[in-house]
Amino acid sequence: MQPWAYPVDLSALRARWQRFVTARQLDPALDPLVAASWARCFPRLNPHAAPVLTCLDEPTLERVRLTLFDLIATARPLMEDLHQFTEGSGLAIALFDGAACVLDVLGDPEIMRTAEAVGLRPGVYWSEGHVGTNAFALALLERTPAQVVGAEHFVALYHPWTTTAAPIYDLDGQPLGAIGVMAPAERAQPDTLGMVMAAARAIENQLQATANLQENHQLLAELQAILEAMDQVVLVLDARGRVMRLNRTAASVLGLDPSGILGRPLTDHLRLPPAFQDGLSDPQFHREAEGTMIVDGAPLEGWLGLHAVTEGRRHLGFVLTFRRSEQVHRMVARLVGAQAHMTLADIPGRSRSIQQVRQQARAAARTSLPVLLLGEPGTGKGVLARAIHNASIRASGPFLAVSCRAIPRELLAMELLGVEGGTFRNGPTEGRPGKFELAHGGTLYLDEIEALPLEVQAAILRILETGEVMRLGGLRPIRVDVRLIASSSVDLKRLVAEGHFRADLYHLLASTAIYVPPLRERPEDIPLIAEAVFRRLRRESGRTYRITEAAMQRLKTYPWPGNVRELENVLERAAALSEDGWIDLPQLPERIVGGLDVERSAEAIRPVEELEREAILRAAAQYHGRVTAMASALGLSRTTLWRRLKRYGISPAAFRAGRDHRRRGRTR
Repeated sequence: MQPWAYPVDLSALRARWQRFVTARQLDPALDPLVAASWARCFPRLNPHAAPVLTCLDEPTLERVRLTLFDLIATARPLMEDLHQFTEGSGLAIALFDGAACVLDVLGDPEIMRTAEAVGLRPGVYWSEGHVGTNAFALALLERTPAQVVGAEHFVALYHPWTTTAAPIYDLDGQPLGAIGVMAPAERAQPDTLGMVMAAARAIENQLQATANLQENHQLLAELQAILEAMDQVVLVLDARGRVMRLNRTAASVLGLDPSGILGRPLTDHLRLPPAFQDGLSDPQFHREAEGTMIVDGAPLEGWLGLHAVTEGRRHLGFVLTFRRSEQVHRMVARLVGAQAHMTLADIPGRSRSIQQVRQQARAAARTSLPVLLLGEPGTGKGVLARAIHNASIRASGPFLAVSCRAIPRELLAMELLGVEGGTFRNGPTEGRPGKFELAHGGTLYLDEIEALPLEVQAAILRILETGEVMRLGGLRPIRVDVRLIASSSVDLKRLVAEGHFRADLYHLLASTAIYVPPLRERPEDIPLIAEAVFRRLRRESGRTYRITEAAMQRLKTYPWPGNVRELENVLERAAALSEDGWIDLPQLPERIVGGLDVERSAEAIRPVEELEREAILRAAAQYHGRVTAMASALGLSRTTLWRRLKRYGISPAAFRAGRDHRRRGRTR
């Protein structure tokens, strides 16, 4: 029944129904929804007989209700409000699921008894296929509010009734159910349709509000989980600087009780550095810097961050973060000091002298005393220093290596000791820790320590004696726990005698001194060093390398002024020139071969660029033009190799279809 068809003529509706069920004639004045429904029902139902009702058993109905708990819990209060508003008017209010199964019914006792007699009770299906044309089924089927009055019902049993319903949609726009009203036909009113439509919209709005609330609760729970997972202090402030949220780390580090700080101004409990304190009044403030907070009168040093939170142009508040200084230093040290794990067993060699070095290093690793490594350049002092660190109880701590000669003398103090912000006119505005602070809990390796100025030597001596470092421009000492390993390739005793190195620092370091012999004094270690280099190259390139006996003999007789570093470079170059993985005399430098009658020994001296171009061509043929593999074999970066390829007019693509013809049959 359309609203404009009122007032209702029940006898006219009865006549239209009679003509349809007897002659199957549809009156043009009939509601189109009803007419379409009659046409669907005619082949399936007897309009004169009572329908065979389908009803769920109690356990099944209970499962359906549990599935739609949110719908029922939301609709029930609205149904009670409707019943209270219409009490005594003979209305039965019903809630249906998406299949037109009755979930709940509410109404006056008398109308409830009558309605139950015709099937309006929980568990009964009121779909069109079960009870014929009715508003409850039409609302769900046509997805529109509907009202069916008197003889508009296809089954005659329901002609004394008016049914009115509106669909209820879920958050995805799909029919979730329907809410409807059943009343005597003579009480049909168009206002009833507006009432159920308003009830359906109210239920949808409440479901949306509930879903939004659940989503907000989930987001808050996720936010809290994120805050708790962070190992730094995090406080969330509103626009007025009041603490709205904090994580457990904040409560623990700052010593604050969440119940006593939430909702209160931050400044009631702690004082920020002036720049950050002023930032609380700036809705665009974003800054991170080292500083000191005062928490209940006690100073707390670390890395502070204050970031304004905005939504569009609206200022919501701030997020304050804080990490203690030692935590920041450990994190930075892990980043700048992370390298491959090296042990004393990884140092190749079986000579008596290198075995003695390993023995002394193991003894040094068991202590926390400073260590001085002596030896010519290229003997592997840096590798030994890392191996000592990894063999000590500090292995899990940072390992920082500093080349004292690579840093300008005027910057060495700042690099090692750190600097307070604003100390120098053109220096950093924020405080910066030095290498001793960053190496806290681990090892600091100072290579070529003889390059340190005397004033820096004095500062290092004080650190070793007191365990405290004073930053440049600082007013307070900072506790550090650092193991120092130093190395030198010069005669430190002579420098002490000449006044260029402090005697007290030398004697402190020399108490645990380890001399690393040059390679020329231990030629028996060369085969093992070569095997270690070949293993590394195999991991990098996937190729297996071997060396002939003749080439090995030349390596053993060469004096190696560059020591292990020179040997490694020679082997890497020879591997790059090798086409089949074998290293023989032609792949060794002329200074090592020394004029023996080998291939090309009588050739004239060739320009370096020609040799370089030949090496690149060999690498291109060997690796089929794969630039990454070529660069690795040649010891060049990809960028440098591309420049060389362009200079010599070599195209890697020209080698990608080729095949290497490897020589076979050589013996070691």
